Amino acid sequence: MSFDASPWAAPAAENAAEPTVASALEKEKTIKDIMTLRDGLRGLLVRVTEVEADNDKLKRENEMLATYVENLTRNSVVAAGAKR
Repeated sequence: MSFDASPWAAPAAENAAEPTVASALEKEKTIKDIMTLRDGLRGLLVRVTEVEADNDKLKRENEMLATYVENLTRNSVVAAGAKR
């Protein structure tokens, strides 16, 4: 048995196997599986983007409510001090 000098050399024609129906079907199934997984990842990316947008909106609302509560607290302390 002889070896080619280059590890990147194409296999000799005598060693090349003809594609079989089973290998073609397996390749087709693998491609379909990859496409299904890709579509799933796209769906997850869309969902992550939506959740990030919701998170940003809730963060802004939380900051606004914190400011509101702080102002209420400050005004009630001032009002309580003025009653004395």
